[in-house]
Amino acid sequence: MQTNLLKPKAINVEPLGGNRAKVTLEPFERGYGHTLGNALRRVLLSSMVGYAPTEVTIAGVLHEYSTIDGVQEDVVHIMLNLKGVVFKLHNRDEVTLVLRKEGEGPVTAGDIQTPHDVEIVNPEHVIAHLSLAGKLDM
Repeated sequence: MQTNLLKPKAINVEPLGGNRAKVTLEPFERGYGHTLGNALRRVLLSSMVGYAPTEVTIAGVLHEYSTIDGVQEDVVHIMLNLKGVVFKLHNRDEVTLVLRKEGEGPVTAGDIQTPHDVEIVNPEHVIAHLSLAGKLDM
């Protein structure tokens, strides 16, 4: 049994910056582009190096569907906002960090207490908003 599948004739890699490129392969049989694109996306995502929170403990919170008095966001939204914080670790693979803030205003990634070899790339990233009597201890 022999099939005559279209094989890509044109393969073009166009650099877009330091870490970006536009890769074009054509032509493909109908539906093969999505199949190949999804496989490539999964391989690239699994190969990315980076750091993210793996465990969060918030004082006075029993489960993720709780709310915290004096905090505008619920725990689910705080957790989602934490996922947006970009960490850079130097000379270590894991670290335990602390975030404590009281009083009215936004809680940002810059409020996280870090040792000398941990850097927060986006310190302006908002995690939550506190009211006048608000307190967050993580």
